[in-house]
Parts: sequence; C-alpha cells; structure tokens
Amino acid sequence: MIAVQTIDRVISALDALTDDNPDFERTVDFYEELLPLLYAARPALDGLTLNRDWAKAKLAEGVPLLWGEFGRPAALGTEPNIELFMTLCRLATEGGSDSADALMRAFLGGILDLKLTLTHALCLDRPALTETARSLAVEPALLESVARYTLSPIAWSYRYAFSQALDFKEWGRGYCPVCGDWPILAELRGRDKLRYLRCGRCGAGWKFNRLQCLWCDNTNKKELSFLFDPTAVARRVDVCDYCRGYIKTITTFDPLDAELLAVYDLETMALDHIAAHEGYQRPFKQPLPQ
Repeated sequence: MIAVQTIDRVISALDALTDDNPDFERTVDFYEELLPLLYAARPALDGLTLNRDWAKAKLAEGVPLLWGEFGRPAALGTEPNIELFMTLCRLATEGGSDSADALMRAFLGGILDLKLTLTHALCLDRPALTETARSLAVEPALLESVARYTLSPIAWSYRYAFSQALDFKEWGRGYCPVCGDWPILAELRGRDKLRYLRCGRCGAGWKFNRLQCLWCDNTNKKELSFLFDPTAVARRVDVCDYCRGYIKTITTFDPLDAELLAVYDLETMALDHIAAHEGYQRPFKQPLPQ
C-alpha cells in the first residue's frame, strides 16, 4: 500500500510538470510506465545485517558499499532481476528499438553475461559496456540504460538499508557512498546552508565541502563560482572553471524527498541549459577506474 501511495505521489508530481511544459509529456509517460516496474522489483532486505567494521573499512578506502557485493551468493537481494531486464527490453522493443530485441535475444541465447554486464554498469565502466554492446551489435546507450534501470531497485533498497545504520559523515567524495554513481543534484540545506549531494541512482545523500568541485576536487576559490536562473532564486548551478564541470543546486530547509529526485531533475532542466550555454558539462568519469 505504501509503495502504491508513493508511486501515485511521484506520478502526480510528474503530471504537474506537463501543465507548465508540454515538452515533458513523453518523458512523463515513460516514467509513469517505468516506475511501477521498478518499485515492484525492489528486493526485500529484511534479513540484511550490516557489519559496521566492514562498512567503515570499505568507505575509508573510497569504495562504495554495493561495489563488489553485486551477485555475490552471500549478499542479500543482489542477484540480477531477469524478469525486470526482460521487461525493460520488451518495452524498448515496443518503442521501436531494434537493439532492444537483439539484446533480449543475446541474453536468451546465452551470449550476454547479465551479471557481468550489470557489474560494469554498477561501476560506471562505460568502456566495458561499449565493448559489450559492440560485440552484440546493439546500441551502447540502450545497453547502458537497460542495465542502469535493472540495477536501480537493488541500489534503492541498499540505500535505504545502509542509510538507517550509517550517516556517511566521513565520506567526503563526489560519488555516492552506497552505489558509486554521481549526484544528480546538490542541496544547500538548512539555516547553515550545508552542502549535500544527492545520488541520481539510489537517492542517497551525503555532506560535501561547499568550496570544492565534486568532479575534480578543485578547491581554488578563484575557479569556483555559480550561475543563477533569474526565474528561480533558490536554484543555481555550481561550476568549476578548471574542469568545466557543473552540478545543479537547490536551496532547501529539509532534505529533498529521495522519491522525487527525478522530478526535481526535470524541473531544473533550465539550469542544464544555462550551464551548457556557458560551456559547462557533467563530465563522465569512473570514480575508481577498474
């Protein structure tokens, strides 16, 4: 029941976006079809026990908690969700993607190693994903997207489980301490405007230095600045002139609802356009090259 209420709340928020911007309609339709599948696929982690020493040692080395655990027999809820993978391929095929049909056939024919592919996706190993896609004659972007959404329910469940036991105060890195993805947004939170990064894959949040680039760790004040959207004073783009990277930032008193991060991302697309117009981009990089 809670999941149904949450889905309805997210879909209502997405629908509201189309009232002001009809261009979002196709994207909203996509999410409305996708969200129930992802929520239904979230694994139950009731039997998960967190070894704090293991977790602290891993975080101290800069390794996200879910890395190395995916598909491991003793790791609860990390087996590849074949049903979700096949459904995502089917939806993409119905949407006119020939690559999706080829991807599904490759898996059914035993050619695609799904566990290995999802491990590459978890670690943001785009070169490995691209090589796999080329070997299967499918579009790399399609393979990356299907793998990402297949992983999403696992990442969300682990984020919830880990966040109940850990606060990630000592993490201090630009990528997510739970699943290793890069943040989709930043927050200037509370009266003190402390900076928090929010993961786009699992919804985790962690504190990060306000005067530091999350992409290249640059702390030179002269090379760090921000751009404003004149129509939304509580929202801005933090930029780095050294690596030309950026992150969208929202001023908020309370943490943004993890379930609504995709909505906030769509709402702030004007900031992406402002950043791109000034020559900034979201760099693609692996947190820990393999």
